[in-house]
Amino acid sequence: MGLDPAAGEFNLITRRVTVRTGAETGMLVVFSESDRLLHVLGACGTAGNGAAAAPRGDLGFLGRMLEAPRSSGEPIDSDHDPSLGVAASGARLTYASGAPIRPPGGPPGALCVGFTSRPPDEALTLWRVASYARLASLCLHETGTLDGLLATARLDALTGCLNYAAVRAELDREIRRAERHARRLSCCFIDLDHFKGINDRHGHLYGNRVLAEVGAALRGGVRGGDTIGRYGGDEFLAILPDAGEAAALMLAERLRATIVSRNPGRGDERLDTSIGVAQWRPGSTAEDLLAAADAALLGAKDGGGGIVAGAGAAAEAAWRSSLTR
Repeated sequence: MGLDPAAGEFNLITRRVTVRTGAETGMLVVFSESDRLLHVLGACGTAGNGAAAAPRGDLGFLGRMLEAPRSSGEPIDSDHDPSLGVAASGARLTYASGAPIRPPGGPPGALCVGFTSRPPDEALTLWRVASYARLASLCLHETGTLDGLLATARLDALTGCLNYAAVRAELDREIRRAERHARRLSCCFIDLDHFKGINDRHGHLYGNRVLAEVGAALRGGVRGGDTIGRYGGDEFLAILPDAGEAAALMLAERLRATIVSRNPGRGDERLDTSIGVAQWRPGSTAEDLLAAADAALLGAKDGGGGIVAGAGAAAEAAWRSSLTR
């Protein structure tokens, strides 16, 4: 269908509307007349989030939204209407809200979200879904629209990662989502070892190039639903939804190895990083989670650097044991 360049935009829109409405799952689809298939352009919270295609047939709520004149919501039975996917958490969907997508001269589509119970403010939910559907329609018509809108407000110009304000807001949203749906959530503080020495020896312009390369390595090393932000200076924050501390430790070690292998340093001067990992606990705040990850990071630094350390001793023991299997 020629829509691949905007795949990141559609996934971001789907994730945003799912998080902002407090939904369990979200899906953005279009129907192609050329191949008579329904194409999933964006998915969030479903088992197997990758893009897929399926015959139109009886598509349940998704099919009704493809034909609907306006946004609407209704009770559903996910056992008999699997159109919104299977929730990764295993939860049963009982209510859905959606809006049609009508790009000028483009394929008809729909943006839908699924809930485990009726949303407390249905009017606000429908307004949000319809608003994101209009944005999706614009992106279908003009590829790159969302990237342009977000770049100035949310991205760090040097590294291409989220800026401090955006990554903190993302962490708050993910904590609310984890609390609402009883999901795991972890984060990593990532700090470059001896970066000040690189600036002192080679200058800040060279140091900026190193930061830009590290940012690219981190963004390329995480999962599709993860978030990387520049927290300040040479420190980055990774937000890892649906990941316990043991899984986050393994991912953090892969990120550290990626940075080392790319060798952003000069000549024999190799760059390494220390990473502190912590898992969110029910009832704790974003500040609690960040403090735990920061304490783990300090432990890694005190250990000489080039170390991934977890805030939970039990989780770290499980991770260390997995490395020897």
